[in-house]
Amino acid sequence: MNKFTLLINYVLKMLFILIIVGSIIYTNNFYNTNRQLYTELIFFGIWAASVFLFFRITRKANFKVLFSSIIVVSLCIRILWFLNIDSLPVSDFGMMFNAGGQFIQGNVEMFKGINYFARFPHMSLTVMYFGLIQYLFSDALSMTRMLNIGFSVVDVILLYFIAYQIFKDRYKALGVMLIAGIFPPMIYYNNVFASENLAMPLLLLSILFYLKAVNNKKIMFFIYSGIFLSLTHLFRPIGYVVIVAYVLYGLIYYQDVVKKKIMMLISVLLSSIIPFVLISMILVQTGITQYSLWHGTEPLTVSVLKGTNITSYGRWNVEDASIFDKFNGDYEAVDAECKRIIKERFKENPPLIWLKFYIVKYGSQWSSGDFAGTYWAEAGRTDDVTQSRFAHDNHSGNKMIITMSQNVLFNQIVWIYLLALSFFGLFRKEMSGSRSIQLLYILFCGFSLFFLIIEAQARYSYIASWLFPILAVTAFSGLNEERLNK
Repeated sequence: MNKFTLLINYVLKMLFILIIVGSIIYTNNFYNTNRQLYTELIFFGIWAASVFLFFRITRKANFKVLFSSIIVVSLCIRILWFLNIDSLPVSDFGMMFNAGGQFIQGNVEMFKGINYFARFPHMSLTVMYFGLIQYLFSDALSMTRMLNIGFSVVDVILLYFIAYQIFKDRYKALGVMLIAGIFPPMIYYNNVFASENLAMPLLLLSILFYLKAVNNKKIMFFIYSGIFLSLTHLFRPIGYVVIVAYVLYGLIYYQDVVKKKIMMLISVLLSSIIPFVLISMILVQTGITQYSLWHGTEPLTVSVLKGTNITSYGRWNVEDASIFDKFNGDYEAVDAECKRIIKERFKENPPLIWLKFYIVKYGSQWSSGDFAGTYWAEAGRTDDVTQSRFAHDNHSGNKMIITMSQNVLFNQIVWIYLLALSFFGLFRKEMSGSRSIQLLYILFCGFSLFFLIIEAQARYSYIASWLFPILAVTAFSGLNEERLNK
């Protein structure tokens, strides 16, 4: 291992310990000990048995049969979750879905001035997507969730190909595919009207092409990777984190010829920036949006300000959120006030207070095993605004057979199990020291730092949840064809 790899390995060990401890505390704080345990233990037993059975039959079953079976099982589980609850869009998701209906009627005022989607322009493309679904289908609510199922199954398949690029082992890649197929948050979010459902397959395509470019040393794959990252950024503003990881990985690990490193960097940077800028320019020039997609009327410093609020543990709070309205949406005034308050907070509190705050904030950010997926899937049933907007016709029954938001123990056991495997994988030098896996390690460190800076919310981490089915498998030795034959 080179020095940078050793540093990342050491940092990740510390980070995973904090997450595991935070997850255990979260489980202890939120679990109601008066409830019966048998339901959740049954869920976890089925989940664990599926993983165990897979590794038992791997030595005997045909590869194509296993691959197809995982897809079928993944699809069936997601359909059952779809049928279990009639989810409705709540909070920001409800606002986006409702605005989508206005958009297809020709109303674009929500993207202008200091209206909500002018303040947060990264939601604009999701609003237009919801509008398109409402234009094409009579039951747009159900169709959106059906499409989410399709995207999720694609995610499972893409994770197989990404894992193969990393491990060069088909059966290990199948293990990743299986875990992704039955990983609770990647199921729960199928019933959530979140932009992450659109962003994740695009992000995974970007990661896949980047790894293929590194392994095959082809510039064209870097260009494809950048294009898909640009499309990802249209739905979730995480392109900054990923592009930094790409650049850092390329400078350290991609070949030793300076000219080739420069070509790689130029290809990735230009292909990730140009499509995003062009789409933004088209939206402004056609009068759909007033501002560029990267420059909302609410400064990014507002989110950073919320993230430094010790009283609210870095989460959303009225005190910080009201600053935008206090200055009537004046960008410069809001930005200056946020920076002033942030500086004051760091002056008023000693370093030990900040250290404790960020340790707690980091641990809590990653402590929820379902990334709040069950909450967002079920919250619309009891939200008055959501009910008045969407609980009509086929969706008026508030149907739900089984609630998963109360099954904290099941979600947490699965999550802590995957975290523990990811942690132990760091001690397997043949895996943690390999070059390909370093990209995922750098990405995770980048996401961790990013979520420390901005407002904390469990949902934000979901876009990085796909990392853990892969990282968990690093704890196991390979199961290649040669070993199977023996």
